[in-house]
Amino acid sequence: MTSSPEISLRQAGPADWPAISALLSALQLPLDGAREHLAHFLLAHQGGELVGCAGIERHGDIGLLRSVAVAPGLQRQGLGRRLLAPLLAEARQRGLRQVYLLTTTAADYFARLGFTRVERVALPAALQASAELRGACPASATAMLLSWAAEPAAGPNGELPVAVLGAGPVGLAAAAHLLERGITPLILEAGASVGAHLLDYGHVRLFSPWRYNIDAAMARQLQAAGWQAPPADELPLAREVVERVLRPYAALPAVAAALQLSTRVSAISREGFDKVKSAGREQAPFLIRAEQADGRVAELRARAVIDATGTWGQPNPAGAAGLPAVGERELAARIAYGIPDVLGTQRARYAGRRTLVVGAGHSAANALLALAELAQQAPGTRLAWATRSAAPTRAFGGGALDALPARGQLGSALQALQAQGRLEFFGGLRIAALREEENGSLTVQGQDLTLGGFDELIVATGQRPDLDLTRELRLQLDPWLESAAALGPLIDPNLHSCGTVRAHGHRELAHPEPGFYTLGVKSYGRAPTFLMATGFEQARSVVAALAGDLVAADRVELDLPETGVCSAGELGGIGSGATGGSCCGPAPVAASQPSASPGCGSACAPAQPRTSCCG
Repeated sequence: MTSSPEISLRQAGPADWPAISALLSALQLPLDGAREHLAHFLLAHQGGELVGCAGIERHGDIGLLRSVAVAPGLQRQGLGRRLLAPLLAEARQRGLRQVYLLTTTAADYFARLGFTRVERVALPAALQASAELRGACPASATAMLLSWAAEPAAGPNGELPVAVLGAGPVGLAAAAHLLERGITPLILEAGASVGAHLLDYGHVRLFSPWRYNIDAAMARQLQAAGWQAPPADELPLAREVVERVLRPYAALPAVAAALQLSTRVSAISREGFDKVKSAGREQAPFLIRAEQADGRVAELRARAVIDATGTWGQPNPAGAAGLPAVGERELAARIAYGIPDVLGTQRARYAGRRTLVVGAGHSAANALLALAELAQQAPGTRLAWATRSAAPTRAFGGGALDALPARGQLGSALQALQAQGRLEFFGGLRIAALREEENGSLTVQGQDLTLGGFDELIVATGQRPDLDLTRELRLQLDPWLESAAALGPLIDPNLHSCGTVRAHGHRELAHPEPGFYTLGVKSYGRAPTFLMATGFEQARSVVAALAGDLVAADRVELDLPETGVCSAGELGGIGSGATGGSCCGPAPVAASQPSASPGCGSACAPAQPRTSCCG
């Protein structure tokens, strides 16, 4: 049986009108006025064919939702919600305070999305210019309204909100748990969409199935609105987590009211208190300074702050000393960090060229496997791999012992690639400098090894947290990992593989600054091992603590798969010198208290050679 082509979303353009008008006509939806508002239409395509659309007419700060259409063969499969979630979220972010609609058949459907019925005579005068109100829709059509609060400044009892920085999976999970406990969140996201970091590597398939990638509180709230969960054992692409979970969740009225996109936090402090002053500090609200899309700087107040901004935007440099290699900044146009889309949007950059991939983790493995596939398709494509360690054994992972098969297959596929001689390998490369030669090629100079003749460089050496945000807060960080101090010994890669990291909650994540917590991959600082499910449990525990429910906060509820990689006293020994299986059992391990469970996962791994990645 062959699977159906993937469905992709994009903005409409003038050239799309013939296909849009054909779909609307087939479903007996009005065409009048639609063409004039195509700039605000979102389209769904499958296999090059238009299968869905939705648009918003904008009349000042009021919108009219219209032309919501899904091809008959794909109806009742969640495509309408996938279209509406980002469309409505963008409308709110761009200043619309109310969105109306007229429907003859789908009032109950839109009610599940938060719309309420209103009398047609109550429609604002600003909408009277719309063709739909001037006769395109029958007088019998039901009018409905979705409103957003202007500013989620205070909760129902007048208390300040809890600020959640970052609208990725863990940030939105924290918001979900806050809402379930009746606490008002204020969600600030630097990107133009929720899940912005996931979209950056949206082409990559996660090695953890859906069961580990959906927070339970988010799922409960989505299901109450009619959402259907994806198959639990299916491996999603990174962008599918955004399209099928995060955007629909962000469109729920309570979440949309709290969410501010394109709002980049630059600093956090205590109102009226610098870092030094102590007396009365704990009673002062947090002060959050953020730059908005139009360049305005806003100052927001919160009673607590959850930092879930992640680390993806702060890649480690190529330099082995932790500093950019000499020449690295000058050669930025020749260097990609993380997991570029080698087989997609970046194909022309790497096809027929020689590329060096630096790094020993899952991101490096994913890039190498994609380059190897490209080499089979594009003659002249060559790939090389360099690690700081002398041998690549650690990168091969736990193989068949890994409880996440796709993660184990990633290392096995990389090992096979090396064994087949389809890549050059250089061990012990500690990069000090990069330079461009007269012939245009790149030379990589190490402390003991110099390599040359490269066209492109992919640096996949991990990420680090941005600590500038919290310079005025009293934090206690691990001195080398830059994680929460109490968490450092549990996750130190010098002592542990991720198969031996035990569960943890609010106590390990707390700082001397009461009410401030770092969650998600940022809580691990520079440590390379993390699964989304770990962040979901962090969010549940921290929110319970903020709500004063310490019994629930101390009860760590975690079920994570083992990696099949044993810990070792030195990083270079992980996965290489261990014998026996005492710490490498392949079954998932459940934890009911902080000291009971190992488990965590790194970022990326494919179910097939070109897939993988980071939660």
